[in-house]
Amino acid sequence: MRRALALAAALAIAGTLAFPSVAAPLFSGPTDQLSNDVELAPSSDYAHLDDDGDLVVDLSAANPDAEGVNADAVTGIEDVFRVRYNGSRFAHVWLTHESDAVTFYADGAPVQSAAANMTLAPNETVAVGVRVDTTGEAADGLIDQITVHARAADSADVASESGAANTNAFSAEGSTARSLAPDATSRRFTALGADAGETTTFDASALALDGAAGGLTLDEVGVASTGGTVSVGVEAAGTAASRSRVAERGAAPLGAVSVTDRLDSAGRATLRFSAPVGFFAERGVAPADLTVYRDDGGELSELAVSTTGERGGRLHFEAETPGFSTFVVAADRARLRVADATLERASAAPGEAVTVTATVSNAGSVAGERSVAVAVGGSVVAEPMVEAPAGGTATVTARVARNVTGEYAVTVGDVDAGTLAVATGNQTDGAAAAQPAVEPTTADEPIREPAGFGLTEVLGLVTLLAVVAVALALARRAPWR
Repeated sequence: MRRALALAAALAIAGTLAFPSVAAPLFSGPTDQLSNDVELAPSSDYAHLDDDGDLVVDLSAANPDAEGVNADAVTGIEDVFRVRYNGSRFAHVWLTHESDAVTFYADGAPVQSAAANMTLAPNETVAVGVRVDTTGEAADGLIDQITVHARAADSADVASESGAANTNAFSAEGSTARSLAPDATSRRFTALGADAGETTTFDASALALDGAAGGLTLDEVGVASTGGTVSVGVEAAGTAASRSRVAERGAAPLGAVSVTDRLDSAGRATLRFSAPVGFFAERGVAPADLTVYRDDGGELSELAVSTTGERGGRLHFEAETPGFSTFVVAADRARLRVADATLERASAAPGEAVTVTATVSNAGSVAGERSVAVAVGGSVVAEPMVEAPAGGTATVTARVARNVTGEYAVTVGDVDAGTLAVATGNQTDGAAAAQPAVEPTTADEPIREPAGFGLTEVLGLVTLLAVVAVALALARRAPWR
């Protein structure tokens, strides 16, 4: 299939370079329909459809929507128009023309021959850029015809390709799988002829999820097909909103990736990750606290994480998902803090205990336990433990006292509970009632009972009675005169 598109480019005219703004959605309106399988759509102010429905690329100063290219310079415009492929097989697409001053490229590589082409998966869209060299004689004049070539690709051809397109393709049972890395932050996966329920594992080529090479990476994506061709897009950039949502929940985001089911033909999937063993220790994260949050625009859901071992100095783990969206690898953690603290009362007598009460909140994603320091006058006097549920609160109490009169600031953690005034006259009624009522005495005067016999008195009485009894007995025995 061949089809010409027009290029109106006054290559020698000076002008400042204006990078294009992408129109979205690109393919919901009129397009240049080259065939049932290939269509073109403008994606910048440099491209438009003419009255006949043909795509025109205008880089001249006559373009009312964009300024022309620079004179005596090499100018590149990254995204001028898009090519969409709607077929059920892979396709090779390239453009040819007769000018040495113009180069069309996609994914950073020229696409101007059958050997140097862009390979599109079913329902895949590729941005086409233009590089214009106005430094030589070849820049003079107009290019009025460019031919777009599209050729269906056999599965064997796609499976054997590699190199410039960063393609890593292999065969699964009954299907052909292909992994493409257009740039450092994205991947494209396609499997042709997959049976329903068949799982194809795609190599993600260690896609960095934390912005650092050799850090947290997505290594593989195992996708189960619901029948037919599977096409999956992966993007590590543009996940800031999902990271923020996870952070608001109380977890610590470590990296994120968006996965798109391009043909709505993928079932369950397994995401496989890895990170250097020291990655978690440096961030104060225990591997047991790892989780993967799925953000589909509604409520965040958690995917269970399974560690699969340590290999090559990296810890490997995976999570299974029922569908695709944005996934945030995070560490669940408790976030306990003292929310408020109060004293039972503001005054007490020396040595009298007063209760201080504090509320501890947990803004984290899991329940947590910690001790809180209770200080009086800057000195820690107690460190009670408190446990609070995820997203909840707990109450902790402690008894504090001072023997020396004065005013003391009382704090729990870094929260002020108030000032405790200690003075002799501050003893409460309750504390006074608790003291025993004892009359004052001296050390030389023991307390005596007001009445009753002691042991000495009893012994004296018994002796007296015994003497009387003996005297009476003798008197009876004596002769009377």
